[in-house]
Amino acid sequence: MKSKLLLSAALTTLLFASGCATRTTASGGRETNLLGGAVTVATNSFEPTTSATIDTDTSKLASAGNPTGKKTTLFWGLITLHDY
Repeated sequence: MKSKLLLSAALTTLLFASGCATRTTASGGRETNLLGGAVTVATNSFEPTTSATIDTDTSKLASAGNPTGKKTTLFWGLITLHDY
């Protein structure tokens, strides 16, 4: 029991200590990774999503006019929210 608690604490610390990284994409947008890639936020990302993700087009849910190209990926690509 004690080793499971220690392992959980170590993994949680590693996840939160992983920090974040930002890079400029080829399309001129920015991509930011948070929590070791568990959350990724990209701007000007009009790339199609892969078939291995649960895809949600937020422009169909709450349309505000022109698409922005913002994409948010959760849980290392398992869920993708995009506006394009």
